[in-house]
Amino acid sequence: MYEIIVEDEFSAAHFLKLYDGSWEKRHGHDFKVAVTVQAEKLDSMGVVTDFEALKPALKGVLKSLLHIAVNDHPEFKGEKLNPSTENIAKIIFSHLQKNFDFKTAKLTKVTVWETPDAQASYYGGRES
Repeated sequence: MYEIIVEDEFSAAHFLKLYDGSWEKRHGHDFKVAVTVQAEKLDSMGVVTDFEALKPALKGVLKSLLHIAVNDHPEFKGEKLNPSTENIAKIIFSHLQKNFDFKTAKLTKVTVWETPDAQASYYGGRES
């Protein structure tokens, strides 16, 4: 099994609806994102997938989150989904999966750090 990881970052704000129904204060993060792609065998070029194609695809997905209040993003607006780091990872995964041709490789994980010591990951195909 082969695995590659590409990383990027974006700055944005968010505020979460708490367990008691109240809202925390809006605050910002410099989010770091890592995308993991796996393949059983390498393609005809000898790679899992081309880094130079995957990087701009990720940047394109992150562009919709850059310098906004994540709560205002269409995926989260109107309390559709709490804009937690976990849900941000899932949204990035979903959008990347729809907008990039992985050919024989498989997008397996998106990890998002909201701080250097706090991260959340979403693994495709493991949702209950």
